[in-house]
Amino acid sequence: MSENKIMNYDQTIKLLKEWRKKGERIVFTNGCFDIVHLGHINYLEKARQLGDKLIVALNTEKSTSQIKGPQRPVLNEYARARHMAALQFVDLVILFDELTPIILIEAIQPNILVKGGDYTNQTIIGADFVIQHGGTIQTIPLIKGYSTTALIKSIQNDIRYYYKFLIKFKKMDNSEIEKIRSGLIASDSILVDYIVLIDD
Repeated sequence: MSENKIMNYDQTIKLLKEWRKKGERIVFTNGCFDIVHLGHINYLEKARQLGDKLIVALNTEKSTSQIKGPQRPVLNEYARARHMAALQFVDLVILFDELTPIILIEAIQPNILVKGGDYTNQTIIGADFVIQHGGTIQTIPLIKGYSTTALIKSIQNDIRYYYKFLIKFKKMDNSEIEKIRSGLIASDSILVDYIVLIDD
């Protein structure tokens, strides 16, 4: 099962030794990965192509909230870890409570440390350490228009729109309702379901 890819610190170090013996090049990245989207998929797939094994260090709920704010994460750490582990190009997932993954980076000593294109060597946590130990730093360009924050805002805007519509709908007479219902059925709109429920 993909769940077996989710490991604690001791399990990670043990597996890492086995990979090292085989000469595997270790790629390391980290993040919250809250609500997985195309940008995440593209980023992680390209990160994996840089080496032989990809380790994803995942912020716990505690550290995600400290970084992103009290309303985040949307998904709990177990759900996010399972999402990461289910990806074929992710080889190991490890959770961390700290604000930065520097402790894990120093313990794992990856051959390649990867972050998104919005980072530079100067702003990547652990970059100096990795370089000093013979590793390299890589940044991967982000796909424009994809972010969890933007996705959440879009969902919130949709909810506000539907809420305002339903408030207005309750004040309409039957003839107005029937006109709207007919138009929405023709356009196969999701609002038909709401109208049926309210009208019934």
